[in-house]
Amino acid sequence: MNTIVLKMAVKNLFANKAKLIITLSLIGLGTFFVISGLGILNFAMKQTRDVCISDFTGDILITGKSDQKGVTVELLGAYQNAAISMDLPKMPYVLPFEKITDKLRTMPEIKDFTSSTIVLAVLKPADLPDSWKPSAADMRESPYMYTLGIAPQQYRRVFQTAHIYEGAYPSSDNEKFVLIPSEVKEKYEKYYEKELNVGDEIIMTALMGKKAKQQRLFVTGFFTYAHPDTAISDIAYTDTDTGRILAGMTLGARTASSIPDSIDLSLSEKSEDELFGSDDAFSFFEADASAENKTDFDNLLGSTELRDRLNLADNEAWHHIAIKLKDSTKTASLVKYLNTWFTEEHINAQALNWKGGMHSYVQAIGATRVLFITMLVILSVTVLIVIMNTLVVAVMQRNAEIGTMRALGAKKSFVRKIFFTESFFMSIAGVCIGVILALIAALIVNSLDIELNRTLSAMFGGKRMRIHISVLSVAATMFSMFAAGVVANWYPVRLALKISPLEAINR
Repeated sequence: MNTIVLKMAVKNLFANKAKLIITLSLIGLGTFFVISGLGILNFAMKQTRDVCISDFTGDILITGKSDQKGVTVELLGAYQNAAISMDLPKMPYVLPFEKITDKLRTMPEIKDFTSSTIVLAVLKPADLPDSWKPSAADMRESPYMYTLGIAPQQYRRVFQTAHIYEGAYPSSDNEKFVLIPSEVKEKYEKYYEKELNVGDEIIMTALMGKKAKQQRLFVTGFFTYAHPDTAISDIAYTDTDTGRILAGMTLGARTASSIPDSIDLSLSEKSEDELFGSDDAFSFFEADASAENKTDFDNLLGSTELRDRLNLADNEAWHHIAIKLKDSTKTASLVKYLNTWFTEEHINAQALNWKGGMHSYVQAIGATRVLFITMLVILSVTVLIVIMNTLVVAVMQRNAEIGTMRALGAKKSFVRKIFFTESFFMSIAGVCIGVILALIAALIVNSLDIELNRTLSAMFGGKRMRIHISVLSVAATMFSMFAAGVVANWYPVRLALKISPLEAINR
């Protein structure tokens, strides 16, 4: 019986070549688009994962927890999940830092770890005239960058992110430095129409809501990333003191709540006229400079010594700790263990995997993934409907054949087996054609080195279009398309078998 069914199915397939070609084309194209689309998404997620773990977050990233509701904390800072105000949420400290690091040193699963701070800053030349105005209308072209404050030698033990092509990497953790990525350098030169070189003095202004911190720095080097195709291309590096001051991580920030009201750390509340007077006032000072009439500027301006001291960098302040494990397969269990320990010790901190550590980048790719999958589902449904319509017409054209078989005693199950065997061969052949086309397309696209713009690179996790076809995606697509072929064939066969043999013969 099986041999008869097989022979009849093969004969019927080649008897109607037009139907065969149309159906194979539809299944093949559907398979091609699905596998290629999944291949693009696979590469985007794989590249983002590899880059994040190897260069930025490590296997585990520890950050503080925000006291504000609806605030996500990650490597690149803290932000509100839904914009409520224009002010950026404050990036929390990792506290108590020493207690956490002491705990990490006792864990045999940990290979090494490093600490850092983060701030979003914009660059400008130190000698930029006040009258200068940008020629670029789009502020997105301004040379802003995320800046990690790091202890460079400690950081390099964990991450080999930066490849210095001009200048030098700091030789000790005590050096003052700023390392700028090549893309930010290009944006700077384009925006200010001025070349940026090693040794140039620049001003870094931190973007911290209403409060802005500035630092004058000399450029010590330019670098490219270890993964040149990554979309993460705007993270610079500076010394910890600079990073802390820019981020507002000063002694004053830590101790402000405990300073008595009697101590004045700010300028007097007097008006400008009262502070500096008019020309007449200065004439008066010149005329009468006796000890009795001498103005006490120290009292007038407040305690400048104490204020300056409290504006120094807080050497105990950190935003995050990045951890590399000896065995990355233990990441999930150790994240759970650390978060449990934080809760038990009443520590306001959190352990994150790479997805949580680079949440904003992962979100962008996730949104792209949802869009792509939605498009692929729509495509698959469309292909299914077209195949079904094609088969309905084809099956109805064979009513006489079905009626004859039924009249000769063939059971409905026998007729179903013939049609499902035909569907099986068409699905297998169509899927194989689609897989071959997808593999060829992957080879062509990967060899062409197609460059993506800034928006697309953020969406797809890299500056180059790549297709990474996995065995799992091929297997899943083959199963889905085969199931679609069977479903598409089931409906028209069911309709045909409802017709009586006599009616079918007479049609």
